Amino acid sequence: MSAYRKILVVFLALILSSCMAKPVLTVKDANMSREIKQKAPIVSKIDISPDGRYALTGSFDSFILWDIQRGKKLGTFMHKGSLDPINVAFSPDGKYFASGGKGTKLWNFATGEEIMTFDEEDAASVVFSPDGKHLLSGGPNLNFNPFVKDKESRMKIYRVSTGELVRDFKLKIPQRIYSVAYSPDGRRILSGDSAGQMKLWDIASGREVTSVMATRGFVKVVRSLAFSPDGRHAVSGGSDNRVIIWNATDLTPIKTFVSPDSSTGLLSGIQSVAFSPDGKYVLSGRMDGKINIWDIASGSEWKNLSGHSSWEYGTSAKYFSDGRHVISAGDASTRIWDVAAGEEVASMIAFEDGEWIVTTANGYYNSSPKGDQYLNVKVGGKDYTIEQLRESFYRPDVAMAALSGGSLKGLKNVANVKPPPDVAIVDTPKSIDKSDAAITLKITDTGGGIGDIRLYLNGSAVMLDSTRGVKIVTANQNEIFKTYKLKLSSGLNSIRAIAFNADNTMQSSGAIYEITASFKSTGKPSLYALVIGINEYKNPKLQLNYAVADATLFANTLKKVASALFDKVEVKTLSSTEETTRENILKELKAMQSLNPDDLFVLYVASHGTVDDGEYFLITSNVGSTRTEKLKTDAIGQTIFKELVGNIPATKKLIIIDTCNAGALGEAIQVAMLTRGMSEDTAMKILSRAVGSTILSASTSLQEALEGYQGHGLFTYVLTEGLKGKADKGNTGYVRTTELADYVDNEVPMLAEKIFKKAQYPTISISGQAFPIGKVR
Repeated sequence: MSAYRKILVVFLALILSSCMAKPVLTVKDANMSREIKQKAPIVSKIDISPDGRYALTGSFDSFILWDIQRGKKLGTFMHKGSLDPINVAFSPDGKYFASGGKGTKLWNFATGEEIMTFDEEDAASVVFSPDGKHLLSGGPNLNFNPFVKDKESRMKIYRVSTGELVRDFKLKIPQRIYSVAYSPDGRRILSGDSAGQMKLWDIASGREVTSVMATRGFVKVVRSLAFSPDGRHAVSGGSDNRVIIWNATDLTPIKTFVSPDSSTGLLSGIQSVAFSPDGKYVLSGRMDGKINIWDIASGSEWKNLSGHSSWEYGTSAKYFSDGRHVISAGDASTRIWDVAAGEEVASMIAFEDGEWIVTTANGYYNSSPKGDQYLNVKVGGKDYTIEQLRESFYRPDVAMAALSGGSLKGLKNVANVKPPPDVAIVDTPKSIDKSDAAITLKITDTGGGIGDIRLYLNGSAVMLDSTRGVKIVTANQNEIFKTYKLKLSSGLNSIRAIAFNADNTMQSSGAIYEITASFKSTGKPSLYALVIGINEYKNPKLQLNYAVADATLFANTLKKVASALFDKVEVKTLSSTEETTRENILKELKAMQSLNPDDLFVLYVASHGTVDDGEYFLITSNVGSTRTEKLKTDAIGQTIFKELVGNIPATKKLIIIDTCNAGALGEAIQVAMLTRGMSEDTAMKILSRAVGSTILSASTSLQEALEGYQGHGLFTYVLTEGLKGKADKGNTGYVRTTELADYVDNEVPMLAEKIFKKAQYPTISISGQAFPIGKVR
């Protein structure tokens, strides 16, 4: 084996070993950086749907579909690759997408199903014809393999509707086709190869029109090509760092751009090129992760977008149709950029295990259930998990607004958040023979002050202490000691303590402590439920028709299915205007603080709910005005609601919120959502994690809960049907909270569409322990 081949074998091994990575992701603010903690697939190929709502990113052996508008990952599709990430393309009508790797595949966008495999040959580049009737693929993509000699390179055009091979360009050359592009009129093709050549082809005859050397150097690869929107010009990008504008008729060069800070070496160069929608600018994504925007008229660089950190496979970038935003894929992230400002808007990361996270440049985020555990932020030189910022910065609605082009000016920035205190559990026994224990916390102010303090027992909040801004009274002016008496379960008890900074924007890492309690258990646990249904309000415009009926149905169903499972089932129903005032509901919630850790607590509320001034409010019967200042005094706010539920000692809690916005009230809330606070479903998810409980909420914020099905609201009807046994997927005879959540999550949207022809998607947030809630046989 020659020395060249030995070096190349080592090089290829290094390439293949780094298909998963944990890169450091940075943003422009020098006070903050982000670092991935979990393996995430490298992505460096990208396409955007014609309407700008969706993006495809290609990785090794798979590609990912993102919903840009909603700021979430929709799915991962498997497609075996080769030495390059999977190449991806949307059809012009958005109904299909194609992928190229080991073979060329066509997929149905609506169903996510593979429609056909055109062939099994390597495809380095795939692109639809402008009318969407044909698909062009070029390959193979083993561009650097020195052991394969005289292998036939090829370009093929397939008919999308049938998979029929329409044109086969057989190229008897040792070079490999690396990039292909369709002209806007669908009559010509550009190809770029690993010998540095760019060729222009006539589709009708299948003949080469002309060719030029588009790159130079030891490694000569034309990695990307594009036609201008009017078809008069073409652009190429290759391994020598040059971006060249060409006359698309005869391939004579017009202008050449080279960034002065371009890297050099074996893997340097340009990964992708694209014209702006108006044809005035050229976008180039580099192998070193940087993105340049070139002004064609002046011949100079207009913008330099820096953020992607990895260089192994480069960065691909494309314009949105509005010309004001760019989307890019590089390292392990997909990023949206504001072109005029030259700044990152948001970053989307998919992890190897299926979790994901979307973050804005100032720290707000949306994520899958565990996605926020996989990303660290460095603020003021210290590392924190982004999960520690959840209660202030978990804002899917803000992420959506940023991705839709909305301004986030005026909202706080994670870079300015003060550090949380350090927490330790001290002077607390490891074993005890009683049913309660004194838990002592040592809390050290690290510069951000001391705010709320929480204790969790076996995953569920059992003590919330709002001691915001407490004074330091010890000899060490940075420390306080707090002791709390906790009820314990018989056996092993896992305790977690956290404390927030003074303004409650960031929580500490959890202090974990285990206590074994050897007292004798009293037997089967008991179930206590508080069921609330409110039809009539002080403000008659808020009247509901089914809330009391829904509450009654739920209470009766719960009694029936829970009676055989628990030692005692005590369900208290509040439905009259006197029983459902703010004062009375708070009194009843406080009474639940006498429960024991082994008991189960269920809270059901059918009423109105709203978000105002950054806080969720449960509308009680005494509410007349829905103005912000009146809601704060007359309704039950999220803060006090969280504190009351969090101080109920039961370690198994299920909270069901069947609330909706009434007519004009709901519309007003949605219009003002960003300026007035978070969305309703976001509030539910934050509450769930805060109190360590499973929460089922009737609908997401952008929908009204549907009423009038079988004499009840749709959500509660489905919920009770699940409790009666339809949620028992495994036919075990028991319905668990997780099974009930899955059943509601699947059935409500299906029936909403079938019966009402409207969308209703419940908010499901599972935290704390899963447990059986009823016995059905």
